[in-house]
Amino acid sequence: MLRRRTLGAAGGATILAGLLGRNRASAAEQPPVKFGALIGLTGPSSVAGNDSYRCMQIAQEEINAAGGVLGRKLTFVVQDDEGQPKAAVDAANLLANVEQVPLAVGGYSSSTALPAAQVFNEKRVVWITDATTDKLKTVGPYCFAVAGLADQAAGLVDFVKADHPDKQNLRLAGLFENNPIGQDRDTVSQARSKEIGVTWVHTMLYQPGNTDYRAELQQLVASKFDALLTDVYDNDTQVIQRQLYEMGVTNFSNFYGYDLSQYSRDPPQLNEGMKGLNYVTTGPHVDAFTKKFVAKYGHTPADAWAPPFYDAVWIAAIAANMANSLDSTRIREMMWPAAYHYLGISGQGDKGFNMYGKQAQDQGEGQMYHDGKLVSYTPKGSKTNIVVFRYEGPEGVELDQAPTDDVFKKLYGG
Repeated sequence: MLRRRTLGAAGGATILAGLLGRNRASAAEQPPVKFGALIGLTGPSSVAGNDSYRCMQIAQEEINAAGGVLGRKLTFVVQDDEGQPKAAVDAANLLANVEQVPLAVGGYSSSTALPAAQVFNEKRVVWITDATTDKLKTVGPYCFAVAGLADQAAGLVDFVKADHPDKQNLRLAGLFENNPIGQDRDTVSQARSKEIGVTWVHTMLYQPGNTDYRAELQQLVASKFDALLTDVYDNDTQVIQRQLYEMGVTNFSNFYGYDLSQYSRDPPQLNEGMKGLNYVTTGPHVDAFTKKFVAKYGHTPADAWAPPFYDAVWIAAIAANMANSLDSTRIREMMWPAAYHYLGISGQGDKGFNMYGKQAQDQGEGQMYHDGKLVSYTPKGSKTNIVVFRYEGPEGVELDQAPTDDVFKKLYGG
């Protein structure tokens, strides 16, 4: 299936050069092309947000070296969503109305990506995010996602069950953000638990950015779960894990993360033995990307959901050049063929969009913390540490061209 994927960073540079033959004016003689970058540089997910923007910048540098967008340099108009919905809405309106960008990339957190998506779709600005709330499917045809949505990721429940092959009446609990993605995590986790005969005993939905969760954590611990499924923003893990430790929870081997890399900055005693899934970053271009990132910033991306933003910028640039235009609707039309032929660095490189402009399939890699580092981990009752998610039916089909207007009307109610 991947033989059709021909446009990685190197292939993308080739196609950009070919497309730029349409516009031979010197890039130095023209103003740069502006794309929006709306990401949480401060707030509860700022570690991931800053690394996400760094991934965008590496793609920007490569694209400009390959000839840019329509023969012009690509630049970002950067806005900090602060991890707050209101700030995201204000920034999205500024990018659409004042800066008049045709396209914007960002929204690591679903609590900011969803309201920003609603603004951008109304303004007909292409919005590319890697947030994972299922509600992104309802926004409209200008909203794209380069990572799988929450309803694809319920496989973590299967991962946990496979890790307890001899446990009868397995009792699960959840610790998730009290926002769109956390609520989705809770819904799909409970639904999947019921489907496979696992008992769900308690959910703690926490408010990101608070400094004291002890009362809620005491109720969570009192539920006597066998395994805990978590999705916690990187800044919040440091508060929650420390408070759990102070309450006497010192064994974290029964904690499982939907995004295990969120715990990467915690001291080893606060994450030792934690297991779960991380977004897969693999493919023929990963080594080159990682070397560039480390050389420029001195570390690898702290969060596995940062590299998809590198892919998002490349797909956007290819789509704009295929459209031979900065008209947002024409760029939107080219997003499907651009992603279909692009071979990226996240999700094993396969970034094709389904009819909703979302990932038709995705992958997670089983990992575990050992001595403060993430290592590969395969559940005890499984033969592989890779969990593949693919929609059944039409949602599982990657399109090589945009849906028709009639399809859009059916998807979004006209």
